[in-house]
Amino acid sequence: MYNPNNTRKLWVLQGKTSQLFDQLIPIFEQNAGDWVTVTHQPDCLACSLIANVLKPNQTKQLLGQQYRHAVFDATAGFNLDAFAMLVGTLIKGSVLILLLPNNLATWHDQDSLRWNECQTAITVPNFIAHLTQTLAEFGIIINQTSLPKTAISPMFFEQVTDDNYDLTQQQTTLKQLLNSNKQINVVVAKRGRGKSALAGLFSHYQRCIVTAPNKSALTTFFTFAKPDTLFFAPDELIAQSHYSFANYLIIDEAAMIPLSMLEKLLEVAIANNSRVLLTTTVEGYEGTGQGFLLKLLANKACQYFYLHTPIRWQVGDELEQFSDRLLLNGVLAQDDNPSSASALSAQYAKVDRNDIHALRSIFYLLKIAHYQTTLIDLRRLLDAQNLSVWQANIGNKNVAAAVTVNEGNLPDDLIEQVWQGTRRPKGNLVAQSLVAHAGERLAAKLRSVRINRIAVINTYRRQSIAKQLVQNIVDDAKAHNYDFVSVSFAYSSSNYQFWTACGFTLVHVSSHKQASSGSYSVMVLKSLTESGQQLIRKLTQRLHRNAYWLKNIIDLPFNKMIKNHSNLLLSLNLDTHDFDELTGFAYYHRPFEASYAALCRLNSHIQTRLQSQSTQASALPVLSALLKSKNNQNLIIDLYQLAGKQALMQTIKHEVRTWLVKQGDNVIFAKIDSKNN
Repeated sequence: MYNPNNTRKLWVLQGKTSQLFDQLIPIFEQNAGDWVTVTHQPDCLACSLIANVLKPNQTKQLLGQQYRHAVFDATAGFNLDAFAMLVGTLIKGSVLILLLPNNLATWHDQDSLRWNECQTAITVPNFIAHLTQTLAEFGIIINQTSLPKTAISPMFFEQVTDDNYDLTQQQTTLKQLLNSNKQINVVVAKRGRGKSALAGLFSHYQRCIVTAPNKSALTTFFTFAKPDTLFFAPDELIAQSHYSFANYLIIDEAAMIPLSMLEKLLEVAIANNSRVLLTTTVEGYEGTGQGFLLKLLANKACQYFYLHTPIRWQVGDELEQFSDRLLLNGVLAQDDNPSSASALSAQYAKVDRNDIHALRSIFYLLKIAHYQTTLIDLRRLLDAQNLSVWQANIGNKNVAAAVTVNEGNLPDDLIEQVWQGTRRPKGNLVAQSLVAHAGERLAAKLRSVRINRIAVINTYRRQSIAKQLVQNIVDDAKAHNYDFVSVSFAYSSSNYQFWTACGFTLVHVSSHKQASSGSYSVMVLKSLTESGQQLIRKLTQRLHRNAYWLKNIIDLPFNKMIKNHSNLLLSLNLDTHDFDELTGFAYYHRPFEASYAALCRLNSHIQTRLQSQSTQASALPVLSALLKSKNNQNLIIDLYQLAGKQALMQTIKHEVRTWLVKQGDNVIFAKIDSKNN
């Protein structure tokens, strides 16, 4: 039963940081509570009554904890992730005091440094409008000077009438879970519904081990768990690859673990005949349960269990309702009956970014389509500069969405520093990566549009809606005189086929798998001008030439991705661009992987000359050994008794520098050599 005395409340106070904290001291003194405080400026808080003072980037420490009463200081910056984490820890009857700056209209939100591609903080008018409108909807007053005396009466803090947990739904779900015969079982719920408590209770009935992003997040789990349940870190379990003593592997807070690591954990469990219990949050700061389930558990035999009743607070809690509205939480109604209107009737347009109704459906679309759509993405949607939001509507229904970012037009000196590896400023993800890893400076000089995200409602897929949305983005970029459109995505055959069908050309592949997706990232471009076409020609020729060597360290189907193979001699022979690349590696900070193909050609060139001279002594012995081992760095470190990977790279750099110095009289390289020195 709803008890108004037990609902959690939000109070809002506006002013200067130090003055606001001074006004709160009487509340801390007169009312018992934890008063955990999150602030960018802990030095402003000189109150010994508060034991827990955290900066916003430290709030992951709160996971799995429970507190009574808290303060969230947003006078410097409003970190939505930290706000959501703090809200999720507060028990029934708690008060959260939100501190806001004096003038919201001119306020420069320091949190924007995390998500806006700029070196300085910016104003955030759309977020402020959304925040103030949400406060007004819930009848929450922004107190300009101090909290009203009636609000801070100690009597308020003594009105909580029930601190007991109602675990009825958890007990019912536990019985169903114990009767499951599936290899993988998944408990899905919003925060505060007792997922960890249920997992802890489950450990009393099965021999279990538990893993989570960190052990501190398991406080609630161990409150309910069998005392001797063992914890292992995810990487520890993967490394040892066996735990035959357990019938079940429990993975708590699963959506916070990188997807590739989760897949390995499932593989290890299945290999050891252990079943799996996953818990994940439907809405959250750590990524979303929808995207998590979509990516990880597709085509796997699973059984799902849903918890709806909160146990940390009561049903109808005011603070949860406010938080859900502010964070644009909520699952949209499933569209089991798509519109009878043809996809040909879809309307495509940019979205006005103060249109919260449109952004709510777009944000939901992104959450179900992408594994780690977070609250940072919401802040970007609202106020990030150089960003546009697109949608496709059929009738009044939003069926697809995309996010684009403007890139390029960087100054020459910055581009050179990016190429050298001495600078990597925020933003320009594809433009910078093509300079830093593909070695092409022109990519950051030209103006481009990057498609950052794209999603289509499941029931409207396979109708060319996404393809037409991309075409609208391309047409708009061309009309605004951009040189090319770019996309970077985790490789899969279906993703690759989609983008090539949209007219994009493969120009670069990453040398490492992404931690979040477990896949290699690939970059594709579509030219809009002659300069853009020139860039694509240069990059594709380079990629085709390098693929002969890259296939040794990158597990991608190059034979399918690159149809027109370059002449083998072009792949083997050194050229002036290789000299540029080798110089960048030897004298600057260009990464080994970015220079890998050039280093392979250098080694091949030297080995060929040695064979013609009938000698066995290599001019680059460590590099030669590393390439022969297919980049097994640990093996070469042990073989040459080096101090580690950094020492290995320094040794190879020295070998290459020595060789370059000896080429000073080489006519082919002399011109380039003089330019780089």
